[in-house]
Amino acid sequence: MSVIFSVLCSFTAPVFASSSSWHGRILRADDETSMTFEQLTSALSTAEIVVLGEKHYTPALQAAQGEIIKAVVREQRREGNFTTAWEFLNASSQEETKHLFSLVVSGKITAVQFLEMTQGADSSSYAPVIEATKELGGDFIGVNLSRQEKSPVSRGGIGAADPKLIPPGFAYGSPGYHERFVDIMSAHVPPEKMQNYYDAQCLTDDVMAYQLIQSSTKPLRFLVVGSFHSDYFDGTVGRITARAPGQRTVTIRLIDASDYTQAELQEGFRDPKYGALADYLYFVNEPSEAPRLSRSMSQNVQDFLGIR
Repeated sequence: MSVIFSVLCSFTAPVFASSSSWHGRILRADDETSMTFEQLTSALSTAEIVVLGEKHYTPALQAAQGEIIKAVVREQRREGNFTTAWEFLNASSQEETKHLFSLVVSGKITAVQFLEMTQGADSSSYAPVIEATKELGGDFIGVNLSRQEKSPVSRGGIGAADPKLIPPGFAYGSPGYHERFVDIMSAHVPPEKMQNYYDAQCLTDDVMAYQLIQSSTKPLRFLVVGSFHSDYFDGTVGRITARAPGQRTVTIRLIDASDYTQAELQEGFRDPKYGALADYLYFVNEPSEAPRLSRSMSQNVQDFLGIR
């Protein structure tokens, strides 16, 4: 294990190194006012579903997710009574996931070995999420479709899906969600295939929402998911709120500040058309000299559609 990874795994509740630092900065998204980690934890004291919208494979970000999970569980006193759901694990492999996680809990394999067995190499940044769940006695589940299950939809649209995989009450995302999807994917998908890919995207969103609600009856649930699925309270978040309107769902958008310049960060993250990205914004790392947001977002979309 590298020195850098060891440091990230020991990540503690963030404090600002200086007023100009972005690493560990937390904002209330509706008015972009600053708050401390303790204030964030307190704000989540009554949350029932916490959606962590992320940029994949970003060690500092996944370390922060682990700390958020631990802090909220302790705040609510839900030790042994919560679930962590992960986009990268499939609902159809639930029994295997439960078995492998039980080996983590018993100490027979490590979190990194669990990741190697389920994801292959280069996924060790997610170890803090697994370790946080293990430490506080939570369940760890998958909620997604496999690439093999989604592939017919990407090729032939929703009509090509196995009917057993379509959740009851399936619905598409909002018109704004469709606009953002087309904008990001237009450089990667031919126009004649765009609807098929959007079908696969919306099916993924609704399956994850359905599985999160159906596969766990615990009073506190976390969902670790690519940020496009949760931005602007759409995608998977929109389907969660539609399927569980009586439950308090809170979204945290974790942002890699190095995907932005200082000037871009200071412009804020509230879109004039779509509104706030999430309930709360949590930043890791420091701004870069050149903007890289478009590349990062499109790469995230390719990741969760499995078209890389």
